[in-house]
Amino acid sequence: MPEWFDGVAQEWSLIGAAPISFAIALIIVVWAILHWFHRRMLSSKDIRIEVLQSRLADYRNVLEGASPREAAYKITQLKGKLEAIKGMPRDENTIYQKGKRIAEVVGVRIDPPNNSVVFDRMRIAGHLDQATHVEFKNLVLAFVGLDGFSQTRQGRTIVNAQFSIVGNRSD
Repeated sequence: MPEWFDGVAQEWSLIGAAPISFAIALIIVVWAILHWFHRRMLSSKDIRIEVLQSRLADYRNVLEGASPREAAYKITQLKGKLEAIKGMPRDENTIYQKGKRIAEVVGVRIDPPNNSVVFDRMRIAGHLDQATHVEFKNLVLAFVGLDGFSQTRQGRTIVNAQFSIVGNRSD
Protein backbone atom coordinates (compact mmCIF):
# COMPACT_ATOMS: atom_id res chain seq x y z
CA MET A 1 0.00 0.00 0.00
CA PRO A 2 1.10 3.55 -0.64
CA GLU A 3 2.66 5.44 2.23
CA TRP A 4 0.10 8.24 2.29
CA PHE A 5 -2.69 5.69 2.64
CA ASP A 6 -1.01 4.27 5.77
CA GLY A 7 -0.84 7.82 7.21
CA VAL A 8 -4.56 8.40 6.61
CA ALA A 9 -5.42 5.02 8.17
CA GLN A 10 -3.44 5.88 11.31
CA GLU A 11 -5.14 9.29 11.66
CA TRP A 12 -8.61 7.94 10.93
CA SER A 13 -8.95 6.83 14.53
CA LEU A 14 -8.34 10.47 15.60
CA ILE A 15 -10.99 11.71 13.12
CA GLY A 16 -13.40 9.01 14.32
CA ALA A 17 -12.93 10.15 17.93
CA ALA A 18 -14.01 13.76 17.08
CA PRO A 19 -16.34 13.60 14.03
CA ILE A 20 -18.18 16.88 14.76
CA SER A 21 -14.97 18.90 15.03
CA PHE A 22 -13.69 17.33 11.80
CA ALA A 23 -16.96 18.07 9.97
CA ILE A 24 -16.92 21.70 11.15
CA ALA A 25 -13.26 22.11 10.10
CA LEU A 26 -14.01 20.53 6.71
CA ILE A 27 -17.02 22.82 6.17
CA ILE A 28 -14.91 25.89 7.04
CA VAL A 29 -12.14 24.89 4.61
CA VAL A 30 -14.63 24.17 1.81
CA TRP A 31 -16.44 27.46 2.50
CA ALA A 32 -13.15 29.43 2.42
CA ILE A 33 -12.15 27.88 -0.92
CA LEU A 34 -15.58 28.54 -2.45
CA HIS A 35 -15.66 32.09 -1.03
CA TRP A 36 -12.22 32.83 -2.53
CA PHE A 37 -13.29 31.56 -5.99
CA HIS A 38 -16.57 33.49 -5.80
CA ARG A 39 -14.81 36.78 -4.89
CA ARG A 40 -12.38 36.36 -7.79
CA MET A 41 -15.26 35.72 -10.16
CA LEU A 42 -17.15 38.78 -8.89
CA SER A 43 -14.11 41.04 -9.18
CA SER A 44 -13.56 39.98 -12.80
CA LYS A 45 -17.27 40.62 -13.49
CA ASP A 46 -16.97 44.09 -11.91
CA ILE A 47 -14.02 44.91 -14.17
CA ARG A 48 -15.96 43.68 -17.20
CA ILE A 49 -18.99 45.79 -16.21
CA GLU A 50 -16.79 48.91 -15.88
CA VAL A 51 -15.29 48.34 -19.33
CA LEU A 52 -18.72 47.87 -20.90
CA GLN A 53 -20.12 50.95 -19.15
CA SER A 54 -17.19 52.98 -20.45
CA ARG A 55 -17.80 51.73 -24.01
CA LEU A 56 -21.51 52.50 -23.68
CA ALA A 57 -20.73 56.04 -22.53
CA ASP A 58 -18.40 56.48 -25.52
CA TYR A 59 -21.13 55.30 -27.92
CA ARG A 60 -23.64 57.67 -26.32
CA ASN A 61 -21.23 60.57 -26.76
CA VAL A 62 -20.67 59.70 -30.40
CA LEU A 63 -24.37 59.15 -31.11
CA GLU A 64 -25.39 62.24 -29.11
CA GLY A 65 -27.81 60.21 -27.01
CA ALA A 66 -29.59 58.58 -29.95
CA SER A 67 -30.77 55.01 -29.65
CA PRO A 68 -29.31 52.47 -32.08
CA ARG A 69 -32.53 52.61 -34.11
CA GLU A 70 -32.40 56.42 -34.27
CA ALA A 71 -28.71 56.33 -35.23
CA ALA A 72 -29.40 53.80 -38.01
CA TYR A 73 -32.25 56.00 -39.30
CA LYS A 74 -30.01 59.10 -39.27
CA ILE A 75 -27.24 57.22 -41.12
CA THR A 76 -29.74 56.08 -43.74
CA GLN A 77 -30.95 59.66 -44.20
CA LEU A 78 -27.40 60.97 -44.56
CA LYS A 79 -26.55 58.28 -47.10
CA GLY A 80 -29.61 59.29 -49.11
CA LYS A 81 -28.61 62.95 -49.01
CA LEU A 82 -25.08 62.07 -50.08
CA GLU A 83 -26.34 60.02 -53.03
CA ALA A 84 -28.65 62.89 -54.03
CA ILE A 85 -25.73 65.32 -53.98
CA LYS A 86 -23.46 62.98 -55.93
CA GLY A 87 -26.11 62.25 -58.53
CA MET A 88 -27.12 65.88 -59.00
CA PRO A 89 -26.15 67.09 -62.47
CA ARG A 90 -24.11 70.26 -62.51
CA ASP A 91 -24.92 73.19 -64.75
CA GLU A 92 -22.56 73.62 -67.66
CA ASN A 93 -21.53 77.24 -66.98
CA THR A 94 -21.52 77.22 -63.20
CA ILE A 95 -18.78 77.47 -60.59
CA TYR A 96 -19.06 75.36 -57.42
CA GLN A 97 -17.18 75.72 -54.17
CA LYS A 98 -17.46 73.27 -51.26
CA GLY A 99 -20.31 71.56 -53.13
CA LYS A 100 -22.36 74.77 -53.42
CA ARG A 101 -23.20 76.74 -56.52
CA ILE A 102 -21.55 80.16 -56.15
CA ALA A 103 -21.28 81.70 -59.64
CA GLU A 104 -22.34 81.62 -63.29
CA VAL A 105 -19.80 82.31 -66.01
CA VAL A 106 -19.86 83.66 -69.57
CA GLY A 107 -17.02 83.50 -72.07
CA VAL A 108 -14.86 80.61 -70.97
CA ARG A 109 -11.29 80.31 -72.28
CA ILE A 110 -9.51 77.14 -71.25
CA ASP A 111 -5.77 76.94 -71.99
CA PRO A 112 -4.60 73.39 -71.08
CA PRO A 113 -0.91 73.89 -72.06
CA ASN A 114 -0.65 76.80 -69.59
CA ASN A 115 -2.98 75.19 -67.02
CA SER A 116 -5.16 78.29 -66.98
CA VAL A 117 -8.81 79.23 -67.33
CA VAL A 118 -10.18 82.74 -67.86
CA PHE A 119 -13.85 83.68 -67.49
CA ASP A 120 -14.84 86.87 -69.33
CA ARG A 121 -17.62 87.50 -66.81
CA MET A 122 -18.29 85.68 -63.58
CA ARG A 123 -21.51 86.62 -61.76
CA ILE A 124 -21.14 85.62 -58.10
CA ALA A 125 -24.38 84.64 -56.38
CA GLY A 126 -22.79 83.33 -53.18
CA HIS A 127 -19.51 83.87 -51.38
CA LEU A 128 -16.27 83.23 -53.27
CA ASP A 129 -13.47 82.20 -50.91
CA GLN A 130 -10.43 83.06 -53.00
CA ALA A 131 -8.15 80.83 -50.89
CA THR A 132 -10.27 77.70 -51.52
CA HIS A 133 -10.38 75.74 -54.77
CA VAL A 134 -13.46 75.93 -56.98
CA GLU A 135 -14.88 73.44 -59.47
CA PHE A 136 -15.90 74.09 -63.05
CA LYS A 137 -17.14 71.18 -65.16
CA ASN A 138 -14.58 68.44 -64.42
CA LEU A 139 -11.78 70.85 -63.40
CA VAL A 140 -10.52 71.94 -59.99
CA LEU A 141 -9.32 75.53 -60.13
CA ALA A 142 -7.37 77.94 -57.92
CA PHE A 143 -8.11 81.69 -58.05
CA VAL A 144 -5.26 83.74 -59.55
CA GLY A 145 -6.66 87.20 -60.14
CA LEU A 146 -9.15 89.51 -61.89
CA ASP A 147 -9.19 92.62 -64.02
CA GLY A 148 -12.15 94.29 -62.31
CA PHE A 149 -15.59 93.84 -60.79
CA SER A 150 -18.95 95.58 -60.43
CA GLN A 151 -21.57 95.34 -57.70
CA THR A 152 -25.32 95.10 -58.44
CA ARG A 153 -28.41 93.96 -56.52
CA GLN A 154 -28.11 90.54 -58.09
CA GLY A 155 -24.54 90.15 -56.83
CA ARG A 156 -21.02 90.90 -57.85
CA THR A 157 -19.69 90.45 -61.39
CA ILE A 158 -15.98 89.81 -61.89
CA VAL A 159 -14.40 90.69 -65.22
CA ASN A 160 -11.66 88.46 -66.64
CA ALA A 161 -11.45 86.15 -63.65
CA GLN A 162 -8.24 84.14 -63.93
CA PHE A 163 -7.77 80.67 -62.48
CA SER A 164 -5.09 78.02 -62.66
CA ILE A 165 -5.99 74.36 -63.21
CA VAL A 166 -4.87 72.31 -60.19
CA GLY A 167 -6.54 69.01 -61.08
CA ASN A 168 -9.67 67.14 -62.10
CA ARG A 169 -12.76 66.43 -60.02
CA SER A 170 -12.70 62.99 -58.48
CA ASP A 171 -16.34 62.37 -57.63
